[in-house]
Formats: sequence, C-alpha cells, structure tokens
Amino acid sequence: MKTDGMCGGWRRAAAMGAAVLFAVSAGADPSAGPKAGDRMTVALPDGTEMAFRWCPPGTFMMGSSESEADRWEDETRHQVTLTKGFWIGETEVTQAQWTGVMRSWFGANNPSAFKGEDRPVDGVSWKDCQAFIRKANAQTGFGLRLPTEAEWEYACRAGSAEAFNGKGPFGKFGWFKGNSGGETHPVGQKAPNAWGCRDMHGNVAEWCEDWYDGNYPDQPVTDPVGQRPSLLRSNRVLRGGCWDYESKFCRSAIRHGRSPGGHDARFGFRVVCTTPPAR
Repeated sequence: MKTDGMCGGWRRAAAMGAAVLFAVSAGADPSAGPKAGDRMTVALPDGTEMAFRWCPPGTFMMGSSESEADRWEDETRHQVTLTKGFWIGETEVTQAQWTGVMRSWFGANNPSAFKGEDRPVDGVSWKDCQAFIRKANAQTGFGLRLPTEAEWEYACRAGSAEAFNGKGPFGKFGWFKGNSGGETHPVGQKAPNAWGCRDMHGNVAEWCEDWYDGNYPDQPVTDPVGQRPSLLRSNRVLRGGCWDYESKFCRSAIRHGRSPGGHDARFGFRVVCTTPPAR
C-alpha cells in the first residue's frame, strides 16, 4: 500500500525478523504523538504491507438515536469513553495479507469465494481470524488483535453521529447490494471517512472481539470489552454490513451476532495494532 505521500514527522523502523514497523505523518511535530487519522504501515515478513489509522482517545455516543431510520432494538444509544487510542486497519485484511501470513498452514491459503489479492479475505470465521492473529503476532510481535465492538464503531464514525460516516449517496463510500454486482471488491476504492478508514460500510462484514449481547447498557461506560458468553450469549459480533446487504444493513450502528465458528462469503475482518510507534 502507498503512504499517501506522507513523509517526515515522527518515524520508527524496528526490525524483528523480516518485519519492519514504520510510521509517518506529514508536517508532524517529531516530539508529539500521532493525531487522528495519522497513518502507520506494518510490513509483514513476506513484504506484504498493512496500513493503519490512528484513533485518539475520546468519548462518543454508541448506537443509534430513536429517530434514525431502519434502526434495530439492539442499538440503544449510550455514551462510551475510550481512554486509550489505538491503530485500526485502514482497510479490511486482504487476501494477499492473509496468504502472506497463513501460507504455511495446509488448507489455509485462501478461503475466499471471490478471489483477488487486493480483495478482502472472505469466508473466514471468528476462530479463523484468531488463528491469523496468533500467527501474525508470532511472526512480527506487533500485537495485532480484533477491535472491540466499541472501538470498531468509534473508528467507523470518526466523529460522525449520522447513520453513515460519509456524506452523499451511500455508493460513494460503501459496496452493498445496490452496487457490488454480487461480489466483493478490492479494498480502498471507496471514499475514506474523516480518519482515513475505508470500507467500514459494506464489502465484507467485520468480526469484532466481543460476544454479541442484544442489550446495550443504558448508562455511560468506559472501555467496554463486551459480555461473557452464556446460554443466551454464544455469538460473536459482526459489524459494517457487506456486499450482499441493503444499505440500511450497513449503517454505523448496525449489529449482527454469529457463531464464532461460522464461515460465510460475507464475513471478513480488520485488525487493531497495539504496538505503539516510537516518537
């Protein structure tokens, strides 16, 4: 992936095996930390790169307002505070990134129904995502993980309180049933949100770390990590909708729960990188 012409500012290059981590921010103060939307790139051992965008600590309203069209009952609006910033994938994990990490696993090269190195990997379960993360972390030490549901929505909204994170027709910033032609598309083709994240709406629905709970809290919460599993709570969260959903099912607040072992051509993921860049 390209670096959008960014150069200078704060930077680090730290080798671990064949992997290199570096971060750049145009015009940044070298003594300052990252700002919202700053870009970081991680090079995997095979040379494939993953780009991330910085999401600063903050407070936002999670869920949807009662006046939002097409809202579901499990979208109760409530205040959430995230006390730590995080790097989230600029795009969904691509098939090139998946195979670069998983190629040595028999039968795990590329489970996707819609083949293409720059398309998001699809057909992966939550458990498959965890296998990718474990192997990527063993190779690089970058501390990759799935985002929490709160982190995902915070990054998706990027300061927006509307149903979608961009203005204009939905097709400008998302692949959905009305424009996908019944398949996924290469990542990064649609307009980014205010923090530079792409494909948060549509293309593939994205696994989050949390167990799905149909009852959001009705009071402010800090750094939520989801609920524990139970007889009534056995699914993991998927966010963002996909190529096969109508736009109303790709809203910022839309939530789905699916079995963590479930495979579907509509399911993919993006990751968070917990290794902070040096300043």
